[in-house]
Amino acid sequence: MLVAATLATPLLAAPAPVSAEGLFDFFFGGTQQQRPQREVPQQASSYADPFTGQQNAATPQYVPPTRSAAAGGSGPAFCVRSCDGKYFPLMRGLASPAQMCQAFCPASTTKVFFGSSIDGAYAQTGERYADSENAFAYRKALRSDCTCNGREPVGLAPVDLALDSSLKAGDVIATTDGLVAYTGVRLGNDQAAEFTPVASYPGLTAQVRARLGEMKVAPVRAETVAADTPAPAEIVRQALPDVTMPKTTAKSAKRAGLD
Repeated sequence: MLVAATLATPLLAAPAPVSAEGLFDFFFGGTQQQRPQREVPQQASSYADPFTGQQNAATPQYVPPTRSAAAGGSGPAFCVRSCDGKYFPLMRGLASPAQMCQAFCPASTTKVFFGSSIDGAYAQTGERYADSENAFAYRKALRSDCTCNGREPVGLAPVDLALDSSLKAGDVIATTDGLVAYTGVRLGNDQAAEFTPVASYPGLTAQVRARLGEMKVAPVRAETVAADTPAPAEIVRQALPDVTMPKTTAKSAKRAGLD
């Protein structure tokens, strides 16, 4: 089993923030009513978080997508937990939005909705999120029996690295075989993720490689992985201590994913 952890470093830019109903909301359990926010234009090539800034009520900029366009399954996507309507944005990855949604939330029934805003998002069946049975129900209360990870309502399940769309070239991962750097996706039918040992990764300086080489990765006990992981093929991502990284011109070292 591959046990992985993403290394956070100042050299690598932090991931884009998500909305109050995004990943951080899942982890910290925010249930307050979200303040009105201004919508931003849809990004053509990624499932980006569509929420930013505050909406000007006098001059609304957002026009809800038509049912046919949204139901087509294109544009920003949201994974919705059907039992309480809680949702989070999905990023484009190797798997389909439906596969990623189910991987992050295997303990509950889920559905993917598409649209620039969750209020105007439609499922591929044509169902509008705002008209669904439990739309925004999580804002009133979180149920102990409505979870994504099978333990608590404010957490997501760990996923296999192949489904981790937050990985960027240069991210450092701790595995059972040592520290490796994510180098991208191998082209071909399998579309497998590729990793290079940090000792030979060109995006790091010799000093940084030496410091990383001194780090020890504590083994994860089998019973711990079994308790925290929904399926044997999945991984456990853990936060490693911060490492000060010198500036480098290598384009491949960009950011580190954080849970």
